[in-house]
Amino acid sequence: MTFKTSMEALTNDAKRWDDTAAMLQTAGAKCADLTLRAQDFSFMGGDTHEAYEAVREFMRSYLLDGERAAAGAGNALIKVRNTYEGSDEAAKQRLKEAWEWH
Repeated sequence: MTFKTSMEALTNDAKRWDDTAAMLQTAGAKCADLTLRAQDFSFMGGDTHEAYEAVREFMRSYLLDGERAAAGAGNALIKVRNTYEGSDEAAKQRLKEAWEWH
């Protein structure tokens, strides 16, 4: 795999993680909007409403945790790419300086 191909792969993988984070953020926001009132469960009682809210809040939190993790993975891949890219540029500069010095 060439250096250019490796950089493209890191960029593409980071974008996939960023896209996943965006999807999870959207799902988490939609989950947050799925609140119901206690009277919506009047035929089943307040315990059902409490259970529903506990599950809804768990899912919202779970999705947002997933968003943060996916965004972190994307950011980490970009940092790796930038580090490699910076190392490559620094190596090129050192080589150029070595040739110019002689």
